[in-house]
Amino acid sequence: MTEKVRDFWKPGTILAALLIAVVLPAGIVSASETSPEVAWNVTFAPENISKFDAVAPTADGGFIALGSTITQMIEGREDLLLVKTDDQGNEAWNVRIPDMAAASVAETGDGGYIIGAYNMSTTVVNQTLITEGTSFLIKTNAAGEEEWRQVLPEQKISTVRPTADGGYAAIGWLWNPPESANDTTATIMKTDGDGTPAWNQTFPGLSANAGIVTADGGYVIGGTTSPFNNDMGDGFLIRLDSDGNTLWHENYQAPVVYDIEETDDGRFVYSGNYWYGLVEAEGEEVWIENMEGLSGYAVTLRSSGGYMIAGTDHRSGEGFALGIDADGTIQWNTTIPATGVYGATSAPDGYTLAGIRFLSSDTSAAWVAGITEPVNPAPTAAPGFGAAAAGAALLLLLAGRRR
Repeated sequence: MTEKVRDFWKPGTILAALLIAVVLPAGIVSASETSPEVAWNVTFAPENISKFDAVAPTADGGFIALGSTITQMIEGREDLLLVKTDDQGNEAWNVRIPDMAAASVAETGDGGYIIGAYNMSTTVVNQTLITEGTSFLIKTNAAGEEEWRQVLPEQKISTVRPTADGGYAAIGWLWNPPESANDTTATIMKTDGDGTPAWNQTFPGLSANAGIVTADGGYVIGGTTSPFNNDMGDGFLIRLDSDGNTLWHENYQAPVVYDIEETDDGRFVYSGNYWYGLVEAEGEEVWIENMEGLSGYAVTLRSSGGYMIAGTDHRSGEGFALGIDADGTIQWNTTIPATGVYGATSAPDGYTLAGIRFLSSDTSAAWVAGITEPVNPAPTAAPGFGAAAAGAALLLLLAGRRR
């Protein structure tokens, strides 16, 4: 089994981005006219090759960011990087945990943090690459000091979320043995406040990349079919009640779901590879929209209504953010050079993005930035649709010549 991994460590990313930017047709109106402003941006651990995978708000108005730093290139050793910041991204403290990769982080009811992390290894069996691993739930106090750790054998954790009863929901998938009927099995595990499992549900042939706790105390998980096909129609959402019983299971045109958010009226918006969509509380599709070449790793709600999607452009390797209205139409977009965005959350005046900043061809730093919500933004085309704009301009030119 092979795993499709975000390719953010590869040297030459910035050069490729510049070459693609020159070749591709321009489809974005000037950022000075339609794009939100970058209010602040901060890098961390520049002495290593580092990145952030997740960011979440904290009760004091700041943020908690989780990522990893490469400490040994040859053997691929990673250390977990947990950083607490204020509302402008200034570091309050940081903690490193050896030999782990980052998945998810959230603030807990007592002011501490719950972390989802994992490590994995690959072996060759009968000329087939086999991936195996172990995941961890780690609870820290408000200063980032570890209080307890729960080991999840043979599991790849994607998301961990606090529940209303003080426990946690851990979502991900199981690495199934070679020659089994399914390469992976999606899983959701409910634990108590000490990380002890209360129940778990499995879904053979699927891998869960995202999950949320719903307003009614249930859950929605999303991902793709086993293991990482990413073909059209592989993306799915499954809704469960508070006891883990399946209420519905729907597949959508999108190849994969990377993030989910519940809306104020009980619907669910999701983002993934090249597509984003909105579904009813019962799973029926409201709309689905294409965003050519873009991977939406994070989706969040806009205070003005609608949604914000952030991620990375596969063609240029650059980070992006899109402002979407309630009907799925892009209202504004912005691209942030020399970055990749892998996590995002809402902030009082806009959004906080987290990911990686490329400092040189072989050096990167974990990075967070705050962007402001534009006031009365003008609609603009999505990145990647420059050809349509060029065609429209040509028609206008021809019409003018006829006159």
